[in-house]
Amino acid sequence: MSSRNTTEIKEAIANLEQILDSGASSVTVDGETTTFDMRAVNDRLASLKAELATLEGKKTRRPIFNRIDLS
Repeated sequence: MSSRNTTEIKEAIANLEQILDSGASSVTVDGETTTFDMRAVNDRLASLKAELATLEGKKTRRPIFNRIDLS
């Protein structure tokens, strides 16, 4: 289990969403280039959202029963 609190997780989620919203896969600052793997960013974002939901007691579950309309 993670030792982070909800505030830290929300901050990390906001940072990852900012990366995704920018649409840039690389950034150069003062001659240093950072390249983002967008798939890894998406995966990490989903992981953090699931962790946050678990901490807040809102864990998503698949439905036990499916309704099938055969009419």
